[in-house]
Amino acid sequence: MNRMWNFDPYQRAKTVLYSLYSEPPRTRLASDTMSFTEKIDVLDLLINILREHEEKLDTLVERLEIVSQTIQKDPTLKRSLLEYDLSDQTQDMEPGVQNILVVDDDQNLASTFKLILQSVGFYVDTATTGLQALYKINRTKFDLVILDMNLPDMLGDEVAEKIKQSNDDTNIIMITGYQSFKDGLEKGGLDIKEVLMKPIPPEDLVNITKKTLKKEN
Repeated sequence: MNRMWNFDPYQRAKTVLYSLYSEPPRTRLASDTMSFTEKIDVLDLLINILREHEEKLDTLVERLEIVSQTIQKDPTLKRSLLEYDLSDQTQDMEPGVQNILVVDDDQNLASTFKLILQSVGFYVDTATTGLQALYKINRTKFDLVILDMNLPDMLGDEVAEKIKQSNDDTNIIMITGYQSFKDGLEKGGLDIKEVLMKPIPPEDLVNITKKTLKKEN
Protein backbone atom coordinates (compact mmCIF):
# COMPACT_ATOMS: atom_id res chain seq x y z
CA MET A 1 0.00 0.00 0.00
CA ASN A 2 1.73 3.16 -1.22
CA ARG A 3 0.15 6.35 0.05
CA MET A 4 1.24 9.93 0.65
CA TRP A 5 0.49 10.61 4.29
CA ASN A 6 -0.36 14.14 5.45
CA PHE A 7 0.34 13.05 9.05
CA ASP A 8 2.62 10.59 10.81
CA PRO A 9 0.70 7.26 10.72
CA TYR A 10 3.06 5.55 13.15
CA GLN A 11 2.59 8.29 15.72
CA ARG A 12 -1.16 8.07 15.21
CA ALA A 13 -1.01 4.29 15.63
CA LYS A 14 0.82 4.76 18.92
CA THR A 15 -1.88 7.21 19.98
CA VAL A 16 -4.62 4.69 19.22
CA LEU A 17 -2.86 1.87 21.07
CA TYR A 18 -2.10 4.08 24.05
CA SER A 19 -5.73 5.14 24.29
CA LEU A 20 -6.86 1.51 24.20
CA TYR A 21 -4.42 0.11 26.77
CA SER A 22 -4.06 2.95 29.27
CA GLU A 23 -5.69 2.50 32.68
CA PRO A 24 -8.42 3.68 32.72
CA PRO A 25 -8.92 3.62 28.92
CA ARG A 26 -8.50 7.12 27.54
CA THR A 27 -11.20 6.81 24.91
CA ARG A 28 -11.29 10.51 24.09
CA LEU A 29 -7.59 10.77 23.29
CA ALA A 30 -7.82 9.32 19.78
CA SER A 31 -11.19 10.78 18.86
CA ASP A 32 -10.26 14.31 19.93
CA THR A 33 -7.08 14.46 17.85
CA MET A 34 -7.90 12.43 14.73
CA SER A 35 -10.34 12.87 11.90
CA PHE A 36 -12.43 9.95 10.67
CA THR A 37 -10.22 9.60 7.57
CA GLU A 38 -7.08 9.55 9.70
CA LYS A 39 -8.55 6.82 11.90
CA ILE A 40 -9.31 4.68 8.85
CA ASP A 41 -5.77 5.21 7.55
CA VAL A 42 -4.24 4.23 10.90
CA LEU A 43 -6.41 1.12 11.19
CA ASP A 44 -5.47 0.21 7.61
CA LEU A 45 -1.80 0.55 8.55
CA LEU A 46 -2.22 -1.55 11.72
CA ILE A 47 -4.04 -4.30 9.80
CA ASN A 48 -1.23 -4.47 7.25
CA ILE A 49 1.40 -4.64 10.00
CA LEU A 50 -0.49 -7.45 11.73
CA ARG A 51 -0.87 -9.36 8.47
CA GLU A 52 2.85 -9.05 7.76
CA HIS A 53 3.76 -10.41 11.20
CA GLU A 54 1.15 -13.16 10.90
CA GLU A 55 2.70 -14.33 7.63
CA LYS A 56 6.16 -14.39 9.22
CA LEU A 57 4.85 -16.36 12.21
CA ASP A 58 3.09 -18.86 9.93
CA THR A 59 6.35 -19.40 8.04
CA LEU A 60 8.26 -19.87 11.30
CA VAL A 61 5.71 -22.38 12.62
CA GLU A 62 5.88 -24.38 9.38
CA ARG A 63 9.68 -24.53 9.59
CA LEU A 64 9.59 -25.57 13.24
CA GLU A 65 7.10 -28.34 12.43
CA ILE A 66 9.44 -29.66 9.73
CA VAL A 67 12.38 -29.60 12.17
CA SER A 68 10.29 -31.34 14.85
CA GLN A 69 9.16 -34.07 12.44
CA THR A 70 12.74 -34.62 11.30
CA ILE A 71 13.96 -34.97 14.89
CA GLN A 72 11.16 -37.39 15.80
CA LYS A 73 12.00 -39.63 12.82
CA ASP A 74 15.70 -39.78 13.72
CA PRO A 75 16.29 -41.15 17.28
CA THR A 76 20.03 -40.52 17.01
CA LEU A 77 19.50 -36.85 16.21
CA LYS A 78 16.91 -36.55 18.99
CA ARG A 79 19.29 -38.07 21.54
CA SER A 80 22.13 -35.81 20.39
CA LEU A 81 19.99 -32.70 20.80
CA LEU A 82 18.94 -33.72 24.31
CA GLU A 83 22.56 -34.30 25.28
CA TYR A 84 23.52 -30.93 23.79
CA ASP A 85 20.75 -29.26 25.78
CA LEU A 86 22.35 -30.46 29.01
CA SER A 87 25.99 -30.02 27.98
CA ASP A 88 26.45 -26.60 29.57
CA GLN A 89 24.81 -27.87 32.77
CA THR A 90 27.28 -30.68 33.41
CA GLN A 91 30.60 -29.16 32.41
CA ASP A 92 33.07 -27.40 34.72
CA MET A 93 30.95 -27.84 37.86
CA GLU A 94 33.10 -27.30 40.93
CA PRO A 95 32.48 -29.46 44.01
CA GLY A 96 30.49 -27.70 46.70
CA VAL A 97 28.82 -25.14 44.44
CA GLN A 98 25.04 -25.37 44.76
CA ASN A 99 22.96 -26.07 41.69
CA ILE A 100 19.62 -24.35 40.94
CA LEU A 101 16.94 -24.96 38.31
CA VAL A 102 14.67 -22.03 37.39
CA VAL A 103 11.39 -23.10 35.77
CA ASP A 104 9.25 -20.42 34.12
CA ASP A 105 7.48 -20.26 30.77
CA ASP A 106 8.73 -16.68 30.40
CA GLN A 107 12.21 -17.31 29.00
CA ASN A 108 13.25 -13.70 29.58
CA LEU A 109 12.34 -13.92 33.26
CA ALA A 110 14.06 -17.30 33.64
CA SER A 111 17.21 -15.93 32.00
CA THR A 112 17.13 -12.87 34.26
CA PHE A 113 16.87 -15.05 37.37
CA LYS A 114 19.74 -17.14 36.03
CA LEU A 115 22.01 -14.11 35.59
CA ILE A 116 21.16 -12.78 39.05
CA LEU A 117 21.83 -16.07 40.83
CA GLN A 118 24.96 -16.84 38.81
CA SER A 119 26.34 -13.44 39.81
CA VAL A 120 26.35 -14.54 43.47
CA GLY A 121 28.04 -17.87 42.84
CA PHE A 122 25.37 -20.46 42.05
CA TYR A 123 25.19 -22.79 39.08
CA VAL A 124 21.87 -22.19 37.34
CA ASP A 125 19.95 -23.96 34.58
CA THR A 126 16.52 -23.07 33.19
CA ALA A 127 13.43 -24.84 31.86
CA THR A 128 10.27 -23.41 30.32
CA THR A 129 7.85 -26.35 30.74
CA GLY A 130 7.06 -28.87 33.43
CA LEU A 131 8.17 -31.82 31.30
CA GLN A 132 11.48 -30.17 30.46
CA ALA A 133 12.04 -29.47 34.16
CA LEU A 134 11.31 -33.08 35.16
CA TYR A 135 13.61 -34.38 32.44
CA LYS A 136 16.49 -32.22 33.66
CA ILE A 137 15.84 -33.11 37.30
CA ASN A 138 16.02 -36.81 36.43
CA ARG A 139 19.39 -36.22 34.75
CA THR A 140 21.00 -33.75 37.16
CA LYS A 141 21.05 -33.21 40.91
CA PHE A 142 19.60 -29.81 41.86
CA ASP A 143 19.78 -28.36 45.35
CA LEU A 144 16.92 -25.96 44.65
CA VAL A 145 14.13 -25.63 42.09
CA ILE A 146 12.53 -22.20 41.65
CA LEU A 147 9.22 -23.11 40.08
CA ASP A 148 6.51 -20.98 38.48
CA MET A 149 2.95 -22.02 39.24
CA ASN A 150 1.53 -21.38 35.77
CA LEU A 151 3.34 -23.48 33.14
CA PRO A 152 2.09 -24.25 29.62
CA ASP A 153 1.82 -28.03 30.06
CA MET A 154 0.98 -28.48 33.75
CA LEU A 155 0.58 -26.55 36.97
CA GLY A 156 3.62 -25.92 39.12
CA ASP A 157 2.23 -27.82 42.11
CA GLU A 158 1.92 -30.92 39.90
CA VAL A 159 5.57 -30.56 38.95
CA ALA A 160 6.51 -30.04 42.60
CA GLU A 161 4.65 -33.20 43.61
CA LYS A 162 6.48 -35.25 40.96
CA ILE A 163 9.82 -33.77 42.05
CA LYS A 164 9.17 -34.74 45.66
CA GLN A 165 8.19 -38.27 44.65
CA SER A 166 11.58 -38.89 43.05
CA ASN A 167 13.82 -36.40 44.90
CA ASP A 168 12.32 -35.72 48.31
CA ASP A 169 15.36 -33.73 49.49
CA THR A 170 15.10 -31.18 46.65
CA ASN A 171 14.23 -27.71 47.95
CA ILE A 172 11.41 -25.95 46.09
CA ILE A 173 10.50 -22.26 45.96
CA MET A 174 7.23 -21.53 44.17
CA ILE A 175 6.59 -18.25 42.35
CA THR A 176 3.23 -16.94 41.17
CA GLY A 177 1.48 -13.77 40.10
CA TYR A 178 -1.81 -14.74 41.76
CA GLN A 179 -2.62 -14.33 45.45
CA SER A 180 -5.13 -17.21 45.31
CA PHE A 181 -2.38 -19.60 44.15
CA LYS A 182 -0.08 -18.32 46.91
CA ASP A 183 -2.72 -18.92 49.58
CA GLY A 184 -3.46 -22.41 48.25
CA LEU A 185 0.20 -23.41 48.13
CA GLU A 186 0.85 -22.19 51.67
CA LYS A 187 -2.07 -24.28 52.94
CA GLY A 188 -1.18 -27.34 50.84
CA GLY A 189 0.63 -30.44 52.00
CA LEU A 190 3.67 -30.06 49.74
CA ASP A 191 6.99 -29.29 51.38
CA ILE A 192 7.43 -25.88 49.73
CA LYS A 193 10.11 -23.73 51.34
CA GLU A 194 8.80 -20.36 50.14
CA VAL A 195 5.99 -18.98 47.98
CA LEU A 196 6.94 -15.69 46.32
CA MET A 197 4.69 -13.21 44.54
CA LYS A 198 5.75 -11.68 41.23
CA PRO A 199 7.37 -9.29 40.59
CA ILE A 200 10.33 -10.38 42.72
CA PRO A 201 13.06 -7.80 43.45
CA PRO A 202 16.55 -9.17 42.70
CA GLU A 203 17.73 -8.67 46.29
CA ASP A 204 14.75 -10.67 47.60
CA LEU A 205 15.45 -13.47 45.13
CA VAL A 206 19.08 -13.68 46.25
CA ASN A 207 18.37 -13.41 49.98
CA ILE A 208 15.57 -16.00 50.02
CA THR A 209 17.60 -18.39 47.85
CA LYS A 210 20.59 -18.12 50.19
CA LYS A 211 18.38 -18.51 53.27
CA THR A 212 16.66 -21.60 51.85
CA LEU A 213 19.90 -23.34 50.92
CA LYS A 214 21.66 -22.32 54.14
CA LYS A 215 19.00 -24.11 56.20
CA GLU A 216 19.92 -27.36 54.48
CA ASN A 217 23.65 -27.08 55.25
